[in-house]
Formats: sequence, C-alpha cells, structure tokens
Amino acid sequence: MLLLKSKNKIYFYIILFFSLTSIINLNIINNIKKKFLINSIKINSNNIEINSKVMDRIKYVLNKNIFSLEKEKLHNNLNNLKFLENISIKKEYPSSINVYVNKTKFIATTYVDQKKYYVGENGKLINTSEFISENELPIIFGKFEASDYIDLKNKLKNLNINYNSITKYFFHKNKRWDLYYPKNIILKLPNKNIIDAMNLYKTFKNLNKIKPNTVIDLRIQNRLILKNE
Repeated sequence: MLLLKSKNKIYFYIILFFSLTSIINLNIINNIKKKFLINSIKINSNNIEINSKVMDRIKYVLNKNIFSLEKEKLHNNLNNLKFLENISIKKEYPSSINVYVNKTKFIATTYVDQKKYYVGENGKLINTSEFISENELPIIFGKFEASDYIDLKNKLKNLNINYNSITKYFFHKNKRWDLYYPKNIILKLPNKNIIDAMNLYKTFKNLNKIKPNTVIDLRIQNRLILKNE
C-alpha cells in the first residue's frame, strides 16, 4: 500500500509540474503575442487637415498582430481617398506602423453630372465638399480624363508657356482643346501636333500684341488664323 501511495504522489507531482509548465508557457506566449499587437499609428502628411480622414480609414488595424498586417489591403483603403498621393506604409516593430501620405495639389475645377469637382495632380477628381481650395483655379468644360488635362498642362509647362493665366478650358469630343485667356482671347488647338502649334503661337506672340476679343485658330497645321469677335 505504501508503494502504491508513493507512486500516486509521484504521478500527482508529475501532472502538477506539466500543468504549471503549460500555464507558464501559455502566459509567455500570450505576453509575446501582446507585444506584437499594433497599438500606435503614426501619420506623416503634408497637411494636418487630412490626418483624421486617413486615421478613419486605417484605425481598424489597431490591436491586430503586426505580422499579419496586409499592407496591400491597407494601401488600397487609403487609395480610395482620392485626394491622397505618394502613399507609403512601413512597419515599425514591435507594435507601430508609419503611414506617409501627401494631399494632392488641386489644379482645376470641373463639373460632372452637375456636381463640382477638383482635378487633382494625381489624376483623380475630388469632391469639392471635402476641401476648400486656397487658390483660384481654372475651370474645365467637356468630357475629359484628368490625364488629358495633365498631359496638356505638362506640354505648356515644357514650352515655357504661362498656363496660370488661362481661366477656362474646353475639351471637345475630337480630343482637342480651346484655351480661354483674360480679355476674351481664345486659343484653338489642334488634336494632333500640339507642340508645333504652340511654338507657332509663341513666335507670333513675341512679334505681335494680341488684342482683346481675338480668336487664334491653330487647328490647321503650320497655319495661324486670327479672328476678331
């Protein structure tokens, strides 16, 4: 009987040892897991106004394990904020993430289905109800892609033509532009060979003073036609 009791004691202590060991190991594992739960999101932006909008999109990752964070999903969530550009996400172990974003520059306004939008330098349309532009922006009429306007703007910039004085643009169905300047001066561009046409305009402008209410028609290749309205 004494031998049986001794054996039972040994079994008891063995079971107790493994139970305590398991509990201790489980606590260690849980503590390690907690250490890698995201508890901080740092937003680095060029505009304080957008920080809360960005945070609303990504705060769901708080208390998630940093190793299981899907950066692509997080990037897509932020990319849906059309006023953002240059989005970058970096993990800072053990429990933080850094988000780098910029607010795109507004370069024009337009109307789609009677709603007003900003045209962003990132090639997207941004609802004007979200922000107030600090600058006076030109307006674009017609059905166009933001990339069409950005392409034209870049061509004007490369030709050293001051696009800041243009007050209005009209994009035609055949993919050509009319540019409206102050004093009712209108520049009609072709849908091809825009650079050649603009160089012809630059030469003419350097030699002549353009009068108000003048239409400068560059639609025919190598020709500049003046009309006074």
